[in-house]
Amino acid sequence: MRSLLLHLLKLLRIIAVVVVALIALAIGALLYLIPDACGNEVLSEVVAPGGRLKAVVFERDCGATTGFSTQVSILPVAEALPNKAGNVLVVDDDHGKAPSGPGGGPALRVSWLSDHQIRIEHHPDTRVLRSESEYGNIGLEYVAATPQE
Repeated sequence: MRSLLLHLLKLLRIIAVVVVALIALAIGALLYLIPDACGNEVLSEVVAPGGRLKAVVFERDCGATTGFSTQVSILPVAEALPNKAGNVLVVDDDHGKAPSGPGGGPALRVSWLSDHQIRIEHHPDTRVLRSESEYGNIGLEYVAATPQE
């Protein structure tokens, strides 16, 4: 009798491990299959003087629990903006301290100084969440000033 109980307990442990593994696998599959909850809306594209690259200014919205952010990615001129965060700059209005721009986040002014140098102007109260000083062979210069439209 005791041997039968031990055997049943061992079988229950195996079943429990299999059930936990199946639940973990199902959760992983759902997370993989569910599309990114964030969305990007292009606000402007500024092509480099040589015409090979562009700086894309866009609003990224990740739903009701987050505010709007304005972001910048440098991409080849023929490439579409992927549904990812900006690869050189991510800013927000710091809970209303900086004025909102056209996409809901702070306004930015982007200008290519050459094929290898970009200037990005933002309001002084803008909160900078990410800023790269260079991207590949491109230098980035940030100026805290009120961008002119």
